[in-house]
Amino acid sequence: MLVDTAVWAWIGALAMGAGTVPPLWAWYSRSSATGESHAVYYGTLAGVTGVAALAYLAMALGVGTLSTAVGELEVVRYVDWLVTTPLILLYLGLLARPSRRVLAGLIGVDVVVIAGGITAAATGGTVSWVAFGVAGAAYLALVYGLLVSLPRSASAAGDRVRAVFGTLRNITVVLWTLYPVVWLLAPTGFGLLTPATEMLVFVYLDIVSKVGFVVVAVAGADALDRLGADRGVAVGDSVGGNAAGERTTALGDD
Repeated sequence: MLVDTAVWAWIGALAMGAGTVPPLWAWYSRSSATGESHAVYYGTLAGVTGVAALAYLAMALGVGTLSTAVGELEVVRYVDWLVTTPLILLYLGLLARPSRRVLAGLIGVDVVVIAGGITAAATGGTVSWVAFGVAGAAYLALVYGLLVSLPRSASAAGDRVRAVFGTLRNITVVLWTLYPVVWLLAPTGFGLLTPATEMLVFVYLDIVSKVGFVVVAVAGADALDRLGADRGVAVGDSVGGNAAGERTTALGDD
């Protein structure tokens, strides 16, 4: 082993904790300077790395591991993904402002992907590979939604908003596609990676896909000022409409 898996978990916890600072600082400093906090946006970003930091802390302390017939299952890792990946999709939705149906559909498919991964990791033989196949098919649907459906239904105007959305969307698609590859190479799949190497790779991917996402989003926070005047609208309210006549979700500021 390169190092013990707990060491990589501690590195992940520290990196995620550090990644939570930029959105919280931007939230505080923006509120102080302009009186506009964009709280929903920054809170969503802080949630991505904040939840991941707690998950890695639990793994570093040896909490959240379940013994199954096929080996040890890091339950807390999948709980992390069940929370943080929908938050990432939510932030993309905050920028793109699709219909509620499109956003809910993307999050629902994402949950199917993670649930399939959990089932595949906790079982063996044919059941495991069938679950992995279901998760893979759901992931292809998710990628289609991110590349086609979400931009098509987006109602946000302005080149800056589209640029930030496009960058964050591309980061998400490219890096998320590497996770099933690691799963196949890890002990959960063909066993070509040791547990320590698996943890190393997952920590690296999580740091880039979560901390990297948050940093890029905070750096592009000027795009939030161009999203329109739908401030003060509660999550779940719908305003406006797109070309198809669907209502769009506006999740605004405090």
